[in-house]
Amino acid sequence: MRQRVLAAVRYDPIPFLLSAKQPAWVKHQTLVRLLGRPEDDPEVIRWREERDGSEEVRHIRALQNPEGWFPGMPWMHIHEYPFLRLLDMGYGLEDETVRRTAQNLLEYQLPDGGYMHPSGRKVNIPNPKVGWAPCATGYITKSLMELGLAEHPAVQAALNVMLRRQRESGGWICRYHQDRYPYCILSGTPWVFVCLVQARLITRRSRVTERALAVFRRHKDKIIRHGYQMDRCYRCDAALLLPSLHQLGMSHRDRLFRDLRKSLVEKQAEDGTWSFGGRRPSKRSAWYTIECVAALQAADK
Repeated sequence: MRQRVLAAVRYDPIPFLLSAKQPAWVKHQTLVRLLGRPEDDPEVIRWREERDGSEEVRHIRALQNPEGWFPGMPWMHIHEYPFLRLLDMGYGLEDETVRRTAQNLLEYQLPDGGYMHPSGRKVNIPNPKVGWAPCATGYITKSLMELGLAEHPAVQAALNVMLRRQRESGGWICRYHQDRYPYCILSGTPWVFVCLVQARLITRRSRVTERALAVFRRHKDKIIRHGYQMDRCYRCDAALLLPSLHQLGMSHRDRLFRDLRKSLVEKQAEDGTWSFGGRRPSKRSAWYTIECVAALQAADK
């Protein structure tokens, strides 16, 4: 399995990801997600137990109130949103904290099935006057789908909204920012696109797909340069797009796919890592390194 990792990248990321300074969840996810180790593997069990008992996980659990809410919810992209952090760590619906949060998100929707854009205020009741936001609807829905809830009526309602609300420009833009472009179109569009592909609601020849791909091709050079990486949820980068492009049947014969893959490979540092942060990359990121390796593995299947 390690050979498959090395085949997708220029430099070996495993020594960095399994180094002594990494938290237990990084080692657990490296073994399970990248190296394909089973959950009953002794080393996986070791790092999972150390992850479960870590101060970071205890702190996240302490932030959740009895109803399942976290501060700022459901605006996941505010700082390091605890729910997404737990998913990064490999927790799923078997975990009570994740399960309660997911249930709240399934119930917290606008009447049409979308989610509101963050307004800077912590409101607990959706406001239909604000309207749905492609970015929030996309990354919340993607998280719920990856938890195995794709067939839940709330998730289906969100997918239906996304399928119906594409603009003629090819992107998805919320009422909050109106036509602020390309900031909004490239923060919401990739999440909606990925959700629709993963749900198999669009194909390579769908009109929706053609218009979305036209947006990505039009902004390809900017996506390659800095990926619109404002934070983990406001991003349009190769690591997010490549697995879905591959699922649609695209390959190296398509210039968009080929150039995005090439750019992601070239951004790897000699120590095996990737940095996250767009125009001003932050320090090397274990989370983003795992994301990039997983994306390249998916693209090369």
